[in-house]
Amino acid sequence: MNRKEILERERRLAPYAGIAAILVPVALIASTAIATSISVSEGLATDEIRTFADDKTAILFASVLRAIAMGLIAVPLYLLFRAAQARSERVIGAMVGFAVIAPLLLAAQSILLYVGQDQLSSDFVAAAASGGDIYSLLDDLAEDSTVLISAGVAAQLAGLALIVAMIYVPLQAMRVGLLTRFFASLGMALGVAAVLLPALTPLPLAIWFGWLGFTILDRVPKGRPPAWDAGEAIPWPRAGEAPAEQQPVADDAVEGDATEVFAEGEERKDQSARRERARKRKRKQRR
Repeated sequence: MNRKEILERERRLAPYAGIAAILVPVALIASTAIATSISVSEGLATDEIRTFADDKTAILFASVLRAIAMGLIAVPLYLLFRAAQARSERVIGAMVGFAVIAPLLLAAQSILLYVGQDQLSSDFVAAAASGGDIYSLLDDLAEDSTVLISAGVAAQLAGLALIVAMIYVPLQAMRVGLLTRFFASLGMALGVAAVLLPALTPLPLAIWFGWLGFTILDRVPKGRPPAWDAGEAIPWPRAGEAPAEQQPVADDAVEGDATEVFAEGEERKDQSARRERARKRKRKQRR
């Protein structure tokens, strides 16, 4: 693709990717707010699963909003990957799969978890009515739940794919100048932390995507990096290295060789100086 085609494609996709990225923290915050408003009995797992049926609708809304937030991540990640790929031959095209698979698996895991818990709650309440060891009953039902097992597998695969995507894509975007070093490094750190510390980092990572959305839309205070509008890579200078400045070329510049033109008096002085230097060299050679 030439520069014009690159800019045209990004100009066409930027509104969708930017808005999707901004909606990531909005949807996640709404999901968290609904989830925290649900009164769940604290303590034993058997008590918690009994209360699931009482707030089933609210839990469903929270799960759907979380799935939407996770799925929307794929849109800005895809654009950022393609923008970096268009500016560097070092970007491996097959890696785009991680940028799409990770968000979709996270979205699927959220829905599967709700469906599995809903099924587990119904089966537990029905089986516990006959009495017996309800604690072993809950463990057995959870171990036999295909949906919950699928949710766990999806979560593991999504975590691995997210780490790869959140390291590779921001790194390549930083190398071509689409993201600043600080912002790209922060995204990589949050991507890894979101998997290792899932209870603490989803919201900071969502806010990172929100800022990425404003960057894509060129709505950040100092403007987005120049590589976006240039349509080509503009790598950041290394530490201690002055940034390269592009010198403007005048439109009326004429190519060719130029010779210095002296005024008549200056030309005579220059010729006299050369003759004087030649005489001094001859005297030294005679000596």
